[in-house]
Amino acid sequence: MGDFFYYGQKDTIRRLNELAGRGAVVASYAPAVGRSPLGGPNGFMDPAWLDKNLPLVSSLPISAGASNKYGYNFSQGGQGQRLFKIATLEPTVASTYSSLRIDAMVGGWGAYDLTAMTILIGSRVSTAAEGVNVEWSSSRFIPVNVRFLAYLELDGRVSVYLFFLAGSFAQASFQLMGMQTTTYTNPVAVDSVPGTPVWDSSAGPGEQLYRSPRSRGMGNAPTTLLGTSFDSMVEVRAQDGATSSASYIVGAPKANSMGAKQEAEAIRIGVSGNSGVSYAGFFNAYVSVGENASPFALGYKLALKARDVGSGNFTPTLFSVTGNGQVYVPLLKAGSSNTSQLIHNISCPSTSATNAEIIYIGKEGAGQPCVGIRASSGVGGWAASPSVFYVGVHPPTGRSGNFAGTVNTGGNDYAEYIFKSLRCSVVAAGQIIGITADNQITDKWADAVMFSIKSTAPSFVGGDSWANDVGPRPSPQAGPAPTLPLRREDVVTQQPVPGTNPPEFEDVVTEPGDTDDEWAEKQAAYTTALAAHNIAVQQDAESMATFDAALEVERQKVDRIAIAGRVPVNVQGAQPGDYIVPVQDGVGIKGIAVHEDDLSMKQYLHAVGRVISIEPDGRAYVMVKVV
Repeated sequence: MGDFFYYGQKDTIRRLNELAGRGAVVASYAPAVGRSPLGGPNGFMDPAWLDKNLPLVSSLPISAGASNKYGYNFSQGGQGQRLFKIATLEPTVASTYSSLRIDAMVGGWGAYDLTAMTILIGSRVSTAAEGVNVEWSSSRFIPVNVRFLAYLELDGRVSVYLFFLAGSFAQASFQLMGMQTTTYTNPVAVDSVPGTPVWDSSAGPGEQLYRSPRSRGMGNAPTTLLGTSFDSMVEVRAQDGATSSASYIVGAPKANSMGAKQEAEAIRIGVSGNSGVSYAGFFNAYVSVGENASPFALGYKLALKARDVGSGNFTPTLFSVTGNGQVYVPLLKAGSSNTSQLIHNISCPSTSATNAEIIYIGKEGAGQPCVGIRASSGVGGWAASPSVFYVGVHPPTGRSGNFAGTVNTGGNDYAEYIFKSLRCSVVAAGQIIGITADNQITDKWADAVMFSIKSTAPSFVGGDSWANDVGPRPSPQAGPAPTLPLRREDVVTQQPVPGTNPPEFEDVVTEPGDTDDEWAEKQAAYTTALAAHNIAVQQDAESMATFDAALEVERQKVDRIAIAGRVPVNVQGAQPGDYIVPVQDGVGIKGIAVHEDDLSMKQYLHAVGRVISIEPDGRAYVMVKVV
């Protein structure tokens, strides 16, 4: 083929190739070899345009559609603060459906410092001042050194920026998809931005900006879904965002960082407050190891405490359980709704009938309990005199206890309370006394129709109804003393400064402490409560003293007389085997020892006991003679 077919053809082709090299679209069927009128500025063709098996390669984000762009890559290597405007959403109006999705991998340069993030942004919201609605999640953590920001501009549009913290080493790789949204192929770094911040992907608790409602993760094995996994803490906030009314699950310190019996926070369960009634706060569960000198699971311990934001103090341990099964509670209420008395209370339901089983104490798997307690009628249990153990009565049998085995006590005789006659003086332990025809104790020979001995160390005592007229022992009314108040300090958190671009942060009081007036009011209330408590304590003391005085008056009217068993008797010179016989001593009564060979029938009938040994002080120790 020749250089040209007709005059001027060669110059025309050269001219067209020159235009194509400058980016012009020309109608030419003979471009230079390897070039195309549809090529880039230099007219060269990309082989990927012609071969579908070749990948597209670009140093800039690849566009697909009006807003969708893929392949953004940015890094920060210690430079100053930088912001890159990556998208703009339309203002909130009736025709707006502006939206943006960001799929990103962000974090530091190290692999351990990377997280995947998905962000959905919409500018069609309730009010223009609201700016945007954002729903987003981060798979591992919330980066601070690199993050996404949204600003509400003066014209109502919302601009989205990529932000790098000054001096940080960070990276961000992401793609954009959107509707009615302008995205930028070549974002340019700026130092500051116009508008008002309405969202920050790193905003923390208590801050005014939006925060992700959830974070999801996987287990250590990438191919095995293990639900949601977290390195340190899961926080479930209240709808108002207040941490004082929230629930928390907090990870304890990692391995090799806890000393023996050192407590570490494991979980918080929040309690919302009621203004003017109660403070917000939470129950806090602590874990520790090394209890019971055990390094194994037997030495684990879980303890529960409470804290309110008013005082800022934790209570003592309310409940604890140790790995060896030991359980502790300071005050046990089992089946009881009685919250006014600070006493342990184990009760059966109020609908249970008398004789219903209340509690079993025994060996696991045994057919019968070691100890069983049934419900009584609720009366007849409390005696006026103080005691350690009280048992109610079961009607209609009138029984209080049943024992399959023996009952062992430290006493040596069985005694009964018997009222003293008006003429009877004080009776000493081991003294021989008389019983009148009116079943009263007397120390006068002429008044006695039979004789016995005053008990010294009884094992059982009957007739304990002598104080019924005194009434029940009064219960204390004062209750626990009021707790000394503590001044609540301000709770300070960092929040963004309004109008700063990029946002600056300042310390803001999110939970104000007590003002001087509030603190003075607390102190005054405590002083008043303490004064009322002290008065109640004094009234309790006076009431108890009055009762004890009345009880002592009644107690002087009775004595415990040995009916059976062994007792010392105030008789000297006796020998084992002798009988102790009462005889007249002026107007009174004394005892003499009579050998069995010398004993008359009348003396035997009057005898109060037979000597079985001699006490170190020389007194006779006798077996009480049953009449």
